[in-house]
Amino acid sequence: MFAFFSSQVKQLQHLKVRQRQHIIAVALSMLSPLQKISLRIVKLLLLTPVFASLIYIEGWLMLAALLVAGLSYPLLTTPVEIAFAKPFIADALKQQEGKQGEY
Repeated sequence: MFAFFSSQVKQLQHLKVRQRQHIIAVALSMLSPLQKISLRIVKLLLLTPVFASLIYIEGWLMLAALLVAGLSYPLLTTPVEIAFAKPFIADALKQQEGKQGEY
């Protein structure tokens, strides 16, 4: 299943928002260099049409368009990041549990 929000990932549903974001960040740090490059290329392919369309907007409408583009950035990139992080979420959760046990 494709998750648009971190709350839709079954392994992370019991966590708070900040904890889910941290686990996803840890899982993304576990990606291989080739996977990191692939993630960045996919994000670039998704964002290029959005920001390229701003070329055709003039005047005061540019402010509204920039606001919409800025708000759409996380809406477009978060699902891709979650999809790349999913295989490593279990490892990230184990690593986080190990760190909590040390305190």
